[in-house]
Amino acid sequence: MDTLFPLIVLIQTALLVFAGVWFFRRNDEVPLIIAGLTMFFSSYRYFAVTQGWGEWIETVYTFGLPPITDEDALEVLPFIAFGEFVLMATYCVRMRRKLPVVAAEGLQRLPPRTVSSLLALGIVFFLLSEYARSAAFNLTSSSYVYLFPLTLIGVATLLVAAWRFGALYTPFQKGVCLLIVAAAAYNNFGAFLRFQFVGLIIGMAVTLSVFYAPRKRAVALLLGTIIAVLAFSLGGGLRQADNVNDKAAAFQRFDSSWDRLVAGEDANMLDGFAIVCFVYPELMDFTLGMEHLEVLTRPIPRELWPDKPVGGYVNKLGLRDASQGILGISQSIYGSFYGEGGVIGIAVFAVLYGLGLAAITEWMTTLHPFVYSVLRGLFVAWMIPLLRGGDLPGIYAWLGMSSLTVLMFAWSNRRLLKQVNQPAPWPGPRPIPIRA
Repeated sequence: MDTLFPLIVLIQTALLVFAGVWFFRRNDEVPLIIAGLTMFFSSYRYFAVTQGWGEWIETVYTFGLPPITDEDALEVLPFIAFGEFVLMATYCVRMRRKLPVVAAEGLQRLPPRTVSSLLALGIVFFLLSEYARSAAFNLTSSSYVYLFPLTLIGVATLLVAAWRFGALYTPFQKGVCLLIVAAAAYNNFGAFLRFQFVGLIIGMAVTLSVFYAPRKRAVALLLGTIIAVLAFSLGGGLRQADNVNDKAAAFQRFDSSWDRLVAGEDANMLDGFAIVCFVYPELMDFTLGMEHLEVLTRPIPRELWPDKPVGGYVNKLGLRDASQGILGISQSIYGSFYGEGGVIGIAVFAVLYGLGLAAITEWMTTLHPFVYSVLRGLFVAWMIPLLRGGDLPGIYAWLGMSSLTVLMFAWSNRRLLKQVNQPAPWPGPRPIPIRA
């Protein structure tokens, strides 16, 4: 067992190096996100806790389960590394295209009416999101109403892309754009909307970076990642403040936020996977795909289906009462795969997800450059909660809600975006020959 952890670190380091090379050769950051984020919440989390920088999450009082030990976490690490390897290998084998560098031209001829409708769309969704935010706590318990403010991620990314493409020409239009984006960023920063804020920052960073070659893209993405990580830790530290709604207090607790980051307290997916191993198959049978099926059944109102099964092992086993609120513990996407069918579940779903992620990436390159740029940003941002795992229906709702405004704009302007003389110069993704 003494050599197991160094071996896992070696494997994940090799995957990270490969992902870096892949990024610079293919202009594709998906493997880099998979390798970097997985290594942080698995090997680094284990190292941080065993070095005494942090502690495993409490499970006895919270769940009534055995405490997590170093040995429990070490047993989980090979499962995560295995899932990471299969996911990345499948994606890279299936992904045969270089991603293009977008030329920021072509939307300058947008009719004034279209520009006005774009800004109006941003204002309307901002107001609806703010109403949904209050309604989620006061008027309804619908999770989809609670997730509706995710549309602001799409709104901000859409407006930033429109500016970069030259679609906004007057100071007034740019001022309205800045106001909406700044308000969206401010309202989504805090203790409980951290993933929305991270999605907004990463989405805009990726969207803006598609205009640059990989070397310049790396700088832009690194900057966006640093801002997102710091904001995520600051928001997590705010949960320990006397007033969790005091956004300014987050910057006053920078030291504690830095300690959380170093200890990987916000990357407790390794802990969550260990809990999953306590549950499956000892307390529950493997779900055999039912957790993914819940993505389709979750939108059905309980009023129409009173006997609809509850989601998640926590609710199924009654490990906590709903009044206890959000625990903030996830098992990573690999933990979700494990719950579906153990090691076989990890292998099967890692292959399916690798194929799916590659197919979506290739499909996006067939779209208009403007739509591609925005959807690319949202897709990459979505991968962060996806890899975090946990509530799969909520994760897919994250993607749907954040993309809603973009899809509405693309559909309402489909004729304009199909005009031959309208799209920006598009070098096109060139197929890369596969050598035998």
